Amino acid sequence: MPVGNYRGVTLKDEIIGRVERLIRRVGTYHSIAEFVSEAVRLRLEVVEKQYKTEEGKAEVEVER
Repeated sequence: MPVGNYRGVTLKDEIIGRVERLIRRVGTYHSIAEFVSEAVRLRLEVVEKQYKTEEGKAEVEVER
């Protein structure tokens, strides 16, 4: 088990199968965990950016 602050998550077998097939096909990722970590990080960036944009729009509307 890796040392550090880690948490486990449960994913449906269907999703794991798709990830495994993709990993084999593209050869870029070394593990499911590596793929999932990157996928989550990228999604967080999108959602956080969207939230900041929506927050900014709300501030502009209040100023009017």
